[in-house]
Amino acid sequence: MTRSGDEYLKSLKDRRIFLAGRAVRDPAVDPATARMARWLADYLDLCCTSPVLSGEDGVPFSYALATDRTELAARGRAFADVARRSGGLLGRSPDFLATVLTGWRAAADHFGANAQRVVRYWEHARDRNLVLTHAISDPPADRYLPGRTDATARAVHAVRETPEGLVVTGAKMLATLAPLADELLVYPFRPLEESEADQALCFAVPVNAPGLTLFCRPPLAGEVPGDRPLAERFDEMDAICVFDEVLVHWDRVFIDRDVTVANTLRAGTDMTAYAWHQSAVRIWVKAEFVFELAHSCAEASGRSGQPKVREQLGELAGIAETFRSLVVAAEAGAVADGRGHVIGDRVPLAAAGMLNATLYPRAVELLQLVVSSGLVMHPTTADEAPDSPAHAFFERYFAGDEVGALPHGELLRMAADLTLSRFGGRQVLYERVFLGPPDAFRAKFYGQYLDGRGVAGTVPDILSQ
Repeated sequence: MTRSGDEYLKSLKDRRIFLAGRAVRDPAVDPATARMARWLADYLDLCCTSPVLSGEDGVPFSYALATDRTELAARGRAFADVARRSGGLLGRSPDFLATVLTGWRAAADHFGANAQRVVRYWEHARDRNLVLTHAISDPPADRYLPGRTDATARAVHAVRETPEGLVVTGAKMLATLAPLADELLVYPFRPLEESEADQALCFAVPVNAPGLTLFCRPPLAGEVPGDRPLAERFDEMDAICVFDEVLVHWDRVFIDRDVTVANTLRAGTDMTAYAWHQSAVRIWVKAEFVFELAHSCAEASGRSGQPKVREQLGELAGIAETFRSLVVAAEAGAVADGRGHVIGDRVPLAAAGMLNATLYPRAVELLQLVVSSGLVMHPTTADEAPDSPAHAFFERYFAGDEVGALPHGELLRMAADLTLSRFGGRQVLYERVFLGPPDAFRAKFYGQYLDGRGVAGTVPDILSQ
């Protein structure tokens, strides 16, 4: 049965997590992770009651297999509802990896003799509504120098097998949400060579597995409560996952040192169509959030009537509408996957991811231009205190005709957090490389577009007239 949020929070103890040189004993109460843990707990509770997030059978739509356009659209509405609870700022909300696993379940035959392991694990994750994340990027030396067969290889690899399972050692990087996840999904990100068969793995492992240690980056929130309102709420944390002789039980090993199956995991399972549907919806919601924030700041400062500001807001609105339209096109153009399920049209879904790498940074730039100097000289929460030396100034000069000083200050701090802070910088970088190197993905999309749309043949017709 689906868990409650409190059950989830109680399960977060007994992990090896280190952050800024100290051990994190309980992510549910640690200041660096507690608010994000609470958000996840609230999400799990909502899945138990919300008809938008879960079907009549109680299954969250992120774990549901769609058989027609109506069911696919229901998945999209669930993705949007989750994204709006964070402004689209959570790249690893639980519905993302749930879709990856559901894509594997839909194409379980790709895993050959391990197909039933995938099905059973999906059922387990669905019934418990597990909070999953993945760890797929290799350490730099292995990422950029593939084919290393000596003992210096650092990426996760199999070292031996036992009757209970496969023993793995090595590291995976940038596991977003890892300290707060129930389990990690581990699989290759780059194509592997035959000499790297010991890295051709796909498996699931609990975050509290013996031998697994997480080394987290520093938290992004500031020291003064309220001054970094987005980072305080939505720092989903990133970690390096170090595996030291970790035992992965056989029922959670989905690919076992098979280079061919590992290298064809994405194409052979349609997992990208499932995951890109969720990410395209999130991207759309995030663009709407940036537009709304810019619009609210312009209204509060009285600048929304200026021609230049209206031009900037118009471009932001166009970015949001572009992503909304791509989601609508993907759902309207749903196609059968050949296995009895329906997935979104891959071309607009891939286009959303490709364009986001450049349009989200542009959206942040436009937000900077709209809010302008307010980002630099925004009031701190200390300025709002009645006994503050700046309080009288704050009350007089930050109050507008329609918006009071307090809400105006809150808007400016939020905009500054998204545009000038480490949190905002991470958001820009995250979207730039969400699908890997942007230039490589644009080249890949060219081929995908030709495969999905072909060439209309209009040019010869025009030339012949």
